[in-house]
Amino acid sequence: MKNKQARGWMNKLVGCMVAMLLLTSAVYAATGTAAAAKELTLDEAVRMALTNNPSGKIAVFEYEAAKGALTSARSYRWFTISASHKDARTWSGEASNIASGRDPNYVAEQYTNSASLNWTLWSGNKIESQVSQAKLDLDSKQWGIAKARQQLKYDATDAYFKFMAARDNVKLSQESVERLERYLQDVKLQFEVGVVAKVDVLRSEVELAKAKQSLIEAQNTYDVTMANLNNIIGFPLTTELNVKGDMGYARYEKELAFCVDAALRQRPEISQYTDAAKSAQEGITIAKSGYLPTVSAVYNTGWYNSTFPGGNNYNWSVYLLTSWTLLDSGLTAGKVKQAVEGYKKAQEQLKQTVDGVQLDVRSTYLSLKSAEQSIATSSSAVGLAEEDYKIKVIRYQAGVGTNLDVLDAQVALTTAKNNFLKAMYEYNNFRAKLDKAMGAPVN
Repeated sequence: MKNKQARGWMNKLVGCMVAMLLLTSAVYAATGTAAAAKELTLDEAVRMALTNNPSGKIAVFEYEAAKGALTSARSYRWFTISASHKDARTWSGEASNIASGRDPNYVAEQYTNSASLNWTLWSGNKIESQVSQAKLDLDSKQWGIAKARQQLKYDATDAYFKFMAARDNVKLSQESVERLERYLQDVKLQFEVGVVAKVDVLRSEVELAKAKQSLIEAQNTYDVTMANLNNIIGFPLTTELNVKGDMGYARYEKELAFCVDAALRQRPEISQYTDAAKSAQEGITIAKSGYLPTVSAVYNTGWYNSTFPGGNNYNWSVYLLTSWTLLDSGLTAGKVKQAVEGYKKAQEQLKQTVDGVQLDVRSTYLSLKSAEQSIATSSSAVGLAEEDYKIKVIRYQAGVGTNLDVLDAQVALTTAKNNFLKAMYEYNNFRAKLDKAMGAPVN
């Protein structure tokens, strides 16, 4: 009775898994072969990411804003001209007007015009340092564009290879299902003629059900990685994509020292923090300018009259204006202290960045070399696992092996192929990551 219940439960489970498999296979067939699927190469994916992704656009907007800030800073080198016009109507009150011999409702009118020119001749080097800071910030934002482009290239490349790996994993899962289905048919035929026990059929059905579940999970991963790639390249998330070819492999011949040297020369972060340290140094000069006087040349002129536009009463003046704060209760001293500490911080951040870049390159390089070794070992393992599976099937069919031996060999074969696929993905991922770590320019 218990065996019948177990068999009944197993048949229901297998039936359910078959139904799910059919649905999944239909979805995959639609995504993989639909005429509307967008054919996509790696170069196209990178180009679209560079063009469409918001990260790159934001970096450009920040650069353009920095150009405006530089224009603003430079404006303080030159003079400013301002002008004003005032139209005033004044009523002194009835009693006051009568006392002055005027009509009680008399309203006085006066039109006043003025213009002035102000030119800062010396500011204790404050203006020049502010201009220098703005230039450095502009350079930093330009390095920021390069950094954003390098990150986008890596993100697009990584997403592309993840999608390709997910596609290949679906194929491997399908192969596993098909291989177990063929084997199950052989086991059933042997059971029908009384060669093997029912337990062999049940175990084979369980392994087939597991393989079908793995196929469903692989399909889900495929859908997720496709949506992620669409997101990076700026396509609607539901866009069907199709990538051709396979992940390539060619031994990386450059030495670690070469990669580190290239990174120290090319990484945008190093240039950014170098500019940040220079900017912080200019900040000290700006802060210290508070101790020094400001000298300006001023020209003022004005004219007024009771009739529009006013001009009968004219005056003008030209003078040098020196402004010097003799006591600010520690305000300037505090700013200088803040600027000095900011400069020290910027220097340490630069050192930290340089060390981090070297560590990044070293870590990525070693991971790349490890992936190369994994490709060699996993490729060999696939060949051995395929041969072992064939032998186990033949031995089982000849009655000198067990069903468990075959199923174990099937699992080992699937694992070996997955390990090879994983090694290929990691190699291509680390190649792209190493380019980013070295600061390779993006065209």
